[in-house]
Amino acid sequence: MKKTFFFGCFSLLFLGALMAQNNLSDIELDLINRSIEKSYALKKSIHELSIDSLEKKTIRQNFIPTLELDAKYGYGSSRINVDVPTVQLPITGIELFEGETRFDAQGQVFNTSLTAKALLFSGLQVNYGSKATEEKIKAKNFMLHAEKSEIIKDVIETFDKIELLKNSEVVITKSEERLAKEKERVKTAIKNGLAIPYDRNKITAAEFNLASKKVELYGNLSLLYLKLSMMTDVSIETLEQYSFELQPWKLQIHNNTFNDRPELKALDASVNAYDYKVKMNRNSILPKLQAVASVSYSNLFNANLQTPYSLPGGENVNLELNKFELYPSYFLGVGMQWDIFSGLKHSNETRSAQIEKSIAEEEKNDVREKLSLFAKKMQVDFEVKNQQLFYKEQEMIVAENSLNIAIKSYHQGLISISDLLETETEYQTASLNYYTFIVQQRMAALDLLISTGSLHIEHLNH
Repeated sequence: MKKTFFFGCFSLLFLGALMAQNNLSDIELDLINRSIEKSYALKKSIHELSIDSLEKKTIRQNFIPTLELDAKYGYGSSRINVDVPTVQLPITGIELFEGETRFDAQGQVFNTSLTAKALLFSGLQVNYGSKATEEKIKAKNFMLHAEKSEIIKDVIETFDKIELLKNSEVVITKSEERLAKEKERVKTAIKNGLAIPYDRNKITAAEFNLASKKVELYGNLSLLYLKLSMMTDVSIETLEQYSFELQPWKLQIHNNTFNDRPELKALDASVNAYDYKVKMNRNSILPKLQAVASVSYSNLFNANLQTPYSLPGGENVNLELNKFELYPSYFLGVGMQWDIFSGLKHSNETRSAQIEKSIAEEEKNDVREKLSLFAKKMQVDFEVKNQQLFYKEQEMIVAENSLNIAIKSYHQGLISISDLLETETEYQTASLNYYTFIVQQRMAALDLLISTGSLHIEHLNH
C-alpha cells in the first residue's frame, strides 16, 4: 500500500514538472498524420466501411419502387386436340366436332409490358436488416480508432528509436574523443619512459570496441529511417535533417477508463447487430406485401388454324387471322407472399443467430476482464517507469562524476588504465540506460493512453 501511494505521488510530481512541455513537435505530428493517410491497412478498413454503408443503403432502398420494361417476339406452333359435343349444320348436314378433333395452329406473337413494383411491407426484414448493418458499421468505426492508435504508437516508437541511436552516437563519440586524448598522452608518456605499451594497447582495444558499436548503430539507424520513409512517404534525406524529441512523456489525467476502449465499444455494437439479426429471423414468418401496376401491349398476327374439315367442294377449312391486338391492357393490384412452412430453415437461422450473439457476449465479457487487468498493469508500469527514470538519471550523473574523478586519478597515477576504461564503460552504460528508459517511459505512457482509449492525435500534446 505504501509503495502504491509513493508511486502515485511520484508520478504526480513528475507529471507536474513536465506540464510546460509538449510531447511532440509539429514535424512529428505532421509525420504521424502522413503515416495515417498512407496506411494501406487503414485504407482497406475505410473501403470496407464504404461497402457496408452501400449495403445499408441497398437494404433501405428495397422500399423504392422499381420499373421494368420487357418485350417478347416469337413464332409459335401448336397442335390442339378438342373433344366437345357434336354440332350438325342445319343446311348441309355436316357434323362438326364429331369425336375428338385435332387442329394445327401457327402464328407470330409480340408482347411488351411496363411494370412498376413497390414493396409495402417486408415483414420487418428491411428494418432489422438495416439496423444490424448500422451496428456492424459502428463496430468497424470503433476498430478504425484502434488501428489509428497502433499506427500512432508505431510511428512515435520509430521516432524514439532514431533519437535513442542519435544520443548513443553522441555518447560513443565523446568517449572516442576522451580515449583519443588519453592515447596521445600515453604515447608521449611511453616516449618519456613514464608508461608502457600495455596502456596504449588497452586504449586501442577500447577504440575498436567503440568503432564496432558505431557500425551496428549506423546500420540500425539506416533501417529505422527506411521504415519511417516507407510509413510517411517522406524521403530519407529529408528525414535525416529532422530532430526528434526524446523526453519523458507528460500525461494529462482524463476521465476515460478501460470501458472507453474502442475494442469494447466495437463488441457492444457487434452484440447489438446479432440481436437485430435474431429479430429479423424471428419475424421472417410475417407476410410480405407488394403493390404492382402494369400496362401491356399484345398482338397475335399472321396466324393460321388448320382444321380437319372440308367444304362440299373438297376444299379444306383453314382459318386465318391477320391481327388480334390487345392494347392498352392495365393491371393494378397487391400481391402477398407468406412462407407458412419453410422446412425449419428460418428456425435454424434464428438459432444460429442466437448462438452467434451468445459468442459475441461471452467474448465481450472475456475482453472486458482482460482490458481491466491491462489498464491496471499499464498504470502501474507507467508509475514504475517514472520512478526508475529518476534513478537512472541520478545513476548517469554519478557515473559522469566518477569518470571525471577517474580521469584525474589516472593522470595522477592513482589508478591503472584498466580502471579508467572500466569507469568509461560504466558511464557509457549508465548514459545509454537513461536514454533507453526514456523510450520505455514514453511507450508506457502510450500504452496507458491506449488502455483507456485516449490515444488520439488531437490529444497528444494536451
